[in-house]
Amino acid sequence: MKKIAVVTATRAEYGLLVPLISKLHDEPSIDMQLIVSGTHLLEKYGHTIDYIRQDNFDVSYEVPILDENGSSDEVQASKAVAHAVEQCGEIFFKEKYDALVVLGDRYELLGFCSAAVICRIPIIHIHGGEISEGAIDDKIRHAITKMSSIHFPSIKEYADRIIQMGENSAHVHAVGALGIDNAMHLNLIEKNELFEGLNIHTELPVAAVTYHPVTGSLSSSPKDEMIHVLDALYASGVYSVITMPNSDVGGDDIYKAIMQYCEQYPERFSLHKSLGQVRYLSLLKHADVMVGNSSSGILESASFALPTVNIGDRQKGRIAPKNVVHCICEKSAIEDAIMRCLSDDFKESLKGYVNPYGDGNAADRMLSVIMSTDFGDETLICKHFYDMG
Repeated sequence: MKKIAVVTATRAEYGLLVPLISKLHDEPSIDMQLIVSGTHLLEKYGHTIDYIRQDNFDVSYEVPILDENGSSDEVQASKAVAHAVEQCGEIFFKEKYDALVVLGDRYELLGFCSAAVICRIPIIHIHGGEISEGAIDDKIRHAITKMSSIHFPSIKEYADRIIQMGENSAHVHAVGALGIDNAMHLNLIEKNELFEGLNIHTELPVAAVTYHPVTGSLSSSPKDEMIHVLDALYASGVYSVITMPNSDVGGDDIYKAIMQYCEQYPERFSLHKSLGQVRYLSLLKHADVMVGNSSSGILESASFALPTVNIGDRQKGRIAPKNVVHCICEKSAIEDAIMRCLSDDFKESLKGYVNPYGDGNAADRMLSVIMSTDFGDETLICKHFYDMG
């Protein structure tokens, strides 16, 4: 029996991982253990470990790494990585997993992956090979790629980039994006029920809004950026359903700006700590436009032909589907982009569009690779560097 650990530290990451977690959970020949950490354990972010348990998944380990207030400065982020290394070193030494599954590029993952490398546990990395030049996530993602032994990029272009980094092409599998599995297979909520549950009572166009700190910039002010976004949303005449910013440095400043506008204009703005994956994807299905700088605007939104405004450089470098309109983080530019997305001509151009990031079968492909991999192979630990040419 293979003993596989899966780490999740944020609501968004968990939502993406659910299709694979379900496959691993249901496979009799796999002992799957969930390690839950990060914002999942904080009330400020909705204590989303409860969602995991509601999905009938056992939590093997809780690993608290953030302070109780969820503070998001450089010191706390650095401490979070250290806490992850310290606690997971003990867990990994005890459990001796055959492999550790991680997704994406969150800074917390540096701690989990470092402990896995030291404990000689092969890492399976999902969503490597991508570029997001506006965030430190870019460096973290590539670092995790080099720590990892098995790679599940979403598309061929990203697989080629991983191979370019010296990885064994036999262990690089372009399987599609897990988020597309969710978009295609989850039973989503009907519009009337969703809007009633979210207390949306408006005749205005509805905008799904997620904006995170741009950690790759030394000069940007997260609060000022968010005010540009909020002012543009107000001027565009939409009702904005906003989800919490993440716990990156600057997240608190964005949160404060959002709360200010929600209190000042409750008829136009609402903030939700966590919608959960089903409600979030249902919102993308029924919203008129998506606005922000989240990767879900690049990946999942196209599955619903949802016009999307991608603001600033946070996603710079990712291949964007044609439903995405890019703009700089200035009020007038954001407003113009929103109005373009709301136009009948733009919506008409997206009819019948197929998401290039997957066909809804990514989790099945991942499970097949995991099942066929010999994790006792020493070359998964002491990797060879494959030069180009």
